[in-house]
Amino acid sequence: MQEFEALFAFYALLLGLAVANVATAFAEMYKARGRVRIGWTVPLLGAVVLAAACQQWLSLFRAQADMRLGAGELFICLAMALPYIFISQVIRPRYDEVASLEAYYSQHRRVLVGALLIPVLASSVVNVIYTVAGQEEILPAVLGFLIYQGVRYACIIPMLIWPGVAVQRTGLIVLFVHTVLMMF
Repeated sequence: MQEFEALFAFYALLLGLAVANVATAFAEMYKARGRVRIGWTVPLLGAVVLAAACQQWLSLFRAQADMRLGAGELFICLAMALPYIFISQVIRPRYDEVASLEAYYSQHRRVLVGALLIPVLASSVVNVIYTVAGQEEILPAVLGFLIYQGVRYACIIPMLIWPGVAVQRTGLIVLFVHTVLMMF
């Protein structure tokens, strides 16, 4: 097994856990729909995690020429994937303890949205390091960084600050659409 193949398998396993957990959470929401008010925010968060997991997997695959297997790369994979696994578990409350997933999200918003920020921060650091180490032209890299990461920060930071449902839903929708578009 080549270094990249081992790293890719490790990362795919981690991201696969998040995807499986979100799929399970969606199934549990469906089963609980008569007893619990589902709303839109938690399913949107699940969709963001699914899209982000797919996008991160594609990003690593596309970067394979620059990747090797080492402790740094493993920790980067953990920093990128573990928050999605965490979120995918936390969006699954005990349905006998909640009446509304909207209320549940509101109570745990800072933790959930804060966890969304961790992969963005990790990705920002990695992108800067690879840009400087690869001696790429700075201006195109900065413009790409601002478009890619800027939108993500512009969605997540307001969601941390303002608790309003409209801010949360808008941030999640824009983050989902942006993440999906960045896969192409």
